[in-house]
Amino acid sequence: MIHTAARLLQILRNGPAHPSEICSQLGSNPARVFDIIEFLKREGFDLVQHPLLGWMLQAEPEGLSSAGILCGMKVDWLNEISTLPTTPSTNIEALNLGSRGALPPLAVFAEHQTSGRGRFGRSWDSASGEGIAMSLLLRPDSPQRHWPRLTTLAALAVAEAIRRCAGIDVQIKWPNDVTHRGRKLAGILAETGTHPEHGPFVVLGIGINVNQSGFPGALAETAASLKSITGSHFSRTSLASILLDEIGRWLVEKNGLCNGFSDILEIVSRRSSTLGNTVALHSGGIPVEGYAEELDPDGCLRLRLPDGTIKSFSAGDVTLRPR
Repeated sequence: MIHTAARLLQILRNGPAHPSEICSQLGSNPARVFDIIEFLKREGFDLVQHPLLGWMLQAEPEGLSSAGILCGMKVDWLNEISTLPTTPSTNIEALNLGSRGALPPLAVFAEHQTSGRGRFGRSWDSASGEGIAMSLLLRPDSPQRHWPRLTTLAALAVAEAIRRCAGIDVQIKWPNDVTHRGRKLAGILAETGTHPEHGPFVVLGIGINVNQSGFPGALAETAASLKSITGSHFSRTSLASILLDEIGRWLVEKNGLCNGFSDILEIVSRRSSTLGNTVALHSGGIPVEGYAEELDPDGCLRLRLPDGTIKSFSAGDVTLRPR
């Protein structure tokens, strides 16, 4: 249903269409077209039938819709997109789908998360209807040892999607944050699971601050949104389509976890707010301080320690030291 609904939506975005024309373009019968129109109405699209011109798209919903997101995509790589009004966490939702045998790749969006999660058990604030909370269920067609590279790939995809949508350049703070002038715009959380028949899978969670005007508590000093930076309101549906296109382009079309990862590393290194700085890194033990030299071939951070030795870290919390 969702793919056909997206095709119908694309037809109506180009102008009114007579029912017979719609049937012809979709290869469907009138009853099927009526079902699809009713589905789009339930998703919040304002559709009316003119006696002469046919079906017309009057307005699109402010909320996220699976058909609207898919309709805006140029890269065809997802099996399914679902949008939920509320959920404890899109990552939990995707992990549950994977454990029940759902076939990736698929995307789960939510208007609101009651228990949104970040790294190291932190919470992710997700005001209802203002940001993007999304998780991808994936089983990449690449060796499993390369799956940790997904975080770096996703960070680049988020940065590119923001640039295309909002026209602003952002920085990538290793390993999983996208920032603007030191304030956090987006975060990424990758988790793994397994299914007894289909085997291992990975869930890639992405949260982006889009139309928030302000943030609660301490976040007011550390977070930013596209709206707070530019003063403009953005279509979250358009941003979601662009983001999924960027991920599909790097992951599928450019084979970004294998042959294409060197290109990703080159771009991410240029946009990094971490490299070239002295940092304190917390990685589950004693904090380590050193100079952030470069990213290794897997996207790990290479630090030059005070004694001159080089050590690589695959994950951790980074704090920039004043110059």
